[in-house]
Amino acid sequence: MQVKVFEAKDMATGLKMVKEALGPDALILSTRTIRSGAMGMIGKPMMEITAAVDSSWQEPVPPPVPPRPQVRRSSWRSQPPEPVERDFDLSYDNLWGKSAPDPTPPRPSLRREAVTGDQNIQNELAELRNLVKGLSNRISGMEPAPMRMPVIEHEYQRPVANGSNDPVTAYLTGFGINQETAQVVARFTRDTIEQAQNLDSDGLTALLKTAIARLFTTEKLLEGRMPKQRRIAMIGPTGVGKTTTLAKIAAHYLSRFGGRIGLITIDTYRIAAVEQIKVYGEIMRLPVEVVIDPRELEQALDKFRDVDLVLIDTAGRSPKSGLDIQELAAFLKPQLGIENHLLLSATTREREIEETIRRFSILPISNFIFSKIDECDQLGVLLNIHYKNDTPISFLTNGQRVPEDLLMPSPADIAGLILNDHRNLNHG
Repeated sequence: MQVKVFEAKDMATGLKMVKEALGPDALILSTRTIRSGAMGMIGKPMMEITAAVDSSWQEPVPPPVPPRPQVRRSSWRSQPPEPVERDFDLSYDNLWGKSAPDPTPPRPSLRREAVTGDQNIQNELAELRNLVKGLSNRISGMEPAPMRMPVIEHEYQRPVANGSNDPVTAYLTGFGINQETAQVVARFTRDTIEQAQNLDSDGLTALLKTAIARLFTTEKLLEGRMPKQRRIAMIGPTGVGKTTTLAKIAAHYLSRFGGRIGLITIDTYRIAAVEQIKVYGEIMRLPVEVVIDPRELEQALDKFRDVDLVLIDTAGRSPKSGLDIQELAAFLKPQLGIENHLLLSATTREREIEETIRRFSILPISNFIFSKIDECDQLGVLLNIHYKNDTPISFLTNGQRVPEDLLMPSPADIAGLILNDHRNLNHG
């Protein structure tokens, strides 16, 4: 018997070494973990495997391959027979009535087989024809599956009653306003439209803008220097532009009023997030505090007790992760006097926006900020969401430029944007 000791970094590598050195019939006698280095304490752990094999072991000889049979069984499930010379045409064109590319290269012809071999092939072909004929009969006798109607979200369904034929409702839905909200606007304007004489398209649009503006509530935060300190946190899902919007607000306030501003970030999750806000701070010469836990946030707010405006950047949180939002709530405690502005991308589907609002509602939400309105062909979603939630809108953003692409809209401004009057996009 031959015995050998192997050392390897893990068991799988050791077993491979044993098999290569002693063959597959080797026996593992023992295994243990050892360490190299001074006194065996500081070295990297290794596997020591002791294996043995009978010295008379030889590599097994593979059994001979049996010869292939000359005659195949008559069954349509068997492999296709070897091609032989025949007196009739077995081409694809002759059997099925249409051409197809030959998947295999031509093979040399074999000698003519006995009549019994030809009979077997003919039987197989007959079975194949019967099989195809049976399948064709079954398919032709099957009833077509019932057609299912497509599922249409509620906000995009055509009204079936209460204004289903109202031209004003149909006109408003063309701007992305859902049916429920469009019918509300139509009810507001119905009497005025019926009483008006010679009302042209411009007059109708102006009337509808007025009605839509009455449904909005906005809050302009940067109309003057802050009489007392305000603390504003940017919250919302990932990718909506929280850090960029924070920088726009800071730059806008500095350029107009030259007030004192402090920046805080608790976004230590995203790669380079801290560096990004520090760059903004250096450009605008603003102090930046990086916060890891809620206690440090309170300390940072105390440092900024003498500034006019404190802007807090937060990490993007998935609306589907309740744990992440609860962790954010541990930072933004109500007793700290922080206004939470929820950023929502106007390009997001309305159902997903509603779910985001529902998830983040465990925090007190002061205002909505809609970003990326420049990427939308229709802005009816602004009215749809605001009508359901009645949360004031503080800002709209329409690009990446800092601070130019920041809007502090009035209700009339938003109504104009919704009815596709993009000429009214005034910055700041």
